[in-house]
This record gives sequence, C-alpha cells and structure tokens, in this order.
Amino acid sequence: MKMNKSWDDSILLNHILEHSFDEIFIADATGMVLYASQSTETVFGIPCEQIVNHNIFELEKQGLFSPSVIASVLRTNKEVTLIQETNHNRKLIISGYPVYDQSGILIGATSFSRDITEFESLRKENEQVARALLKFQEENEKLRKQATQQFFISNEKMEKVFEVVSKVADINVTVLLEGESGVGKNHIAYKIHQMSSRKAEPFIEVNCGAIPESLFESELFGYEEGAFTGSKKGGKKGYFEIAGKGTLFLDEIGELPLNLQVKLLSVLQNQTLMRIGGTKKIEVNCRIICATNQNLEKMIKERKFREDLYYRINVVKVEIPPLRERKEEIIPLIYEITEQLNRKYQLNTYFTPTMAAWLSQQNWPGNVRELRNYIEKKIITSSGNEIDLDWEEAETKKDSFTPSTKEIPLNDYIETLEKEYIVRMYHKYPSSIKLAEILGISQSTANRKILKYVEQR
Repeated sequence: MKMNKSWDDSILLNHILEHSFDEIFIADATGMVLYASQSTETVFGIPCEQIVNHNIFELEKQGLFSPSVIASVLRTNKEVTLIQETNHNRKLIISGYPVYDQSGILIGATSFSRDITEFESLRKENEQVARALLKFQEENEKLRKQATQQFFISNEKMEKVFEVVSKVADINVTVLLEGESGVGKNHIAYKIHQMSSRKAEPFIEVNCGAIPESLFESELFGYEEGAFTGSKKGGKKGYFEIAGKGTLFLDEIGELPLNLQVKLLSVLQNQTLMRIGGTKKIEVNCRIICATNQNLEKMIKERKFREDLYYRINVVKVEIPPLRERKEEIIPLIYEITEQLNRKYQLNTYFTPTMAAWLSQQNWPGNVRELRNYIEKKIITSSGNEIDLDWEEAETKKDSFTPSTKEIPLNDYIETLEKEYIVRMYHKYPSSIKLAEILGISQSTANRKILKYVEQR
C-alpha cells in the first residue's frame, strides 16, 4: 500500500506504537531493547526505563521476563508464541518475530503481548458456570426422580412402576394404569404429567363412573349452541378441548358406556373430534392416560368393553400393587399425608412413632384412600397437636383393623422406623449440620445416617 508523502514515517510509526492495543517490544540482534510500550509497567510491573537500552538476555537472567520471547526468537531465529504469567499477576499471550534486513541477515526481533487476564478470568467463570449448570442438571434429574418416588418409597414393585413411568412420561403414548381402588392411580397419572414436557399445560381428571351416561358425551366432546334443549349459549368445550396440549386422565375407563367407547376409539385413532351438533372437526392435542380397577380382558369376553379400544389404550400398561404388598411405605405415607392435610387445614398435628407403628401394622383394604381418610379424620377430630395411640380405641377397632401377620425382629422394626424418619427429615433439612441440630445428634452421626439411609436409595 502506498502512503501519502505528506506523512512523516517516524510520526506515523510512533502513532501506531503508542496506540496499539498490544504491548510491543523491539530489540536489536544483540538483545538490546530499543523500544517498549508505555503500558509495559502496568502489565509487567517494570518501568520502561528499566527495559529500554537494557539487554533482554540480562533482564531474563534477573527473572524479569521468564522466559523472554524476544530472547527465544534471537536464539532460534524462529517465530515463538507462548502464554506467560508476569510477576505482576497478569497473564499474556506473546508472539515474537525475527526481523531480517534485505540481505536476509537477522537484525533484531519484535514481540507483541496481548493481556488475556480478563479473558482467562471469564473463561474460568464460564467453566464454573458450566460446571454449576451440569451440577444443576444432575440435581434437577435427581429431584425429578425423587419427585416420582416421594409418595411411594422403598418398595421393589413400586420402583419398577416408577422406572416404567420415567421412561414413558415424555413419550406421547397412551398409558393404562391398573390396580385396586384407592392405590393411587390418579397420583401416578399426575406424576406422569408433571414429568413430561406438558407439565405447564392443564391436567384434566375425569371419573368415567361419576358422570351420568346422558351427560357424558357432551361433557367429554362438548357441544355447539342449540345442539339440544337447555344447551349453553355459545356452546361448550368438552374435556378433550379443555385439556388442550396437556393431559386428559380418564379414570375408571371400564365404566364408559359401549356407545361412547366407539366414539372414544374414533378420537384416539383420528386425533380429531366433533362436538354434538357440530360439523367442524377439532384437532385433539392432549395426551391420554386411562385407569381402571376392573379386569378389562374379562369385560371384553363378557362383551362389556370393546377389544379394539382396549388395545388402543393399552399401549403401555402399568400395574400398581395394593398397599398390603408394600407395607413398608405406610409410615412415610402417614407423614406425607399428614403434612399435606396440615397445610390444607392450617394445623400442626403429628402422629407419634407409636401411633405410626400401629397404623403400619394394619391392613388397609381401601389402600391409600382408606389410609388418607383415616388420617384426615384423626387430624380433624384431634384435640391437640400430638396424635398418640389410644389403646382402648385400638382394642375396639381390632376387628376392623386386621393386624399384619408378618413378624419381624424388633431391631429390624426399629431400624425401619429410624430409616423412614431420617429420610423424611433429610428431605426437609438437606444438610448434615442442620439435620444434626434438629435431631440432637453429632454431625458425624448425622453423616453416617445419611450415608446409610439416604445415599443408598
């Protein structure tokens, strides 16, 4: 590039050197420093007067530059780039270049230093943020799994249930939940919704056995204005439309009348519906979860349930075991249900270990629903915060509460109680220091309990 002759070369060179973003060093072939940027003192902590007109090799020996890029270039006659930390706690990336005359003889060297201290700090911060994000994701996944297991704990059958639930939660397939009345099918359905990408959308629960047959079609599919006498002005959306992109949970699907089973099958197959009295097809975007406490295969043989609908809703079947097959969950259920009801009624009641232990040894034919109803009754009728075992009441109710026939050693029983209590308290106070303070034990003991009962889960 040609320059305007009105420019003085020395003035232009000085301007470039002084305003360069990099720190620039220039030395002759012997290592004598001819030029150093004014910002050198800020970066290296060395005044320019101690560098200019001093030999770079001597300065290197003094440890002022360790190593010196200029010195390396002069020794090797090659370009050199390295990262260097200065005595002034700055981090630089330095590139050095040999300078030759027209005959190819080495006459000196130059170096350009870029201060990357702030960039390095940002890089470390980014790495910390990345690590924190990874940890957050891991913790989030851990909490996600805990969220599925919060209601049902420490049972091999339920662990398998939640293993299937976790896998299908975010896959848009129809799930069929089977189990006795009161085992918590609606709770599992809601957990599937909460674990899916639809969790921000509505969760609509419909009990197919609680709606009169004459109203069921209009409730499920909706109707247009004037579809029948007494219809609402402007029509009405059905549950499918209300669910939107969320989840529609059809509980007690076995109670659905045969004529509506045909229409439900059509909706599931075509992913569209038509309101009563309507002519326009409406797209269905919700996820379907069905539940029943009946033997649908037996109902098919009895011609009470359509076989084609059964195979349509039975893409993934999850069988939920009754509470009598997972009795180790009763104590944590007691505490969790108690907390839920305390929040509902703004109370501070609690069951004593004796009472909780007695309840855990009873059979609950109505499963979780029966247990919840009993707990709710005791909380509402309790005269104080503490609910202890009334031995007279226990004696009078021994016919209605059938004790468990499973006998275990006392130490195992005590350990079971301790485990459930430690796990429950650790979820509330997830810190060994806080847990030790609350329980009145040493931190080392708290750590041992956490490792034994929590970390192994």
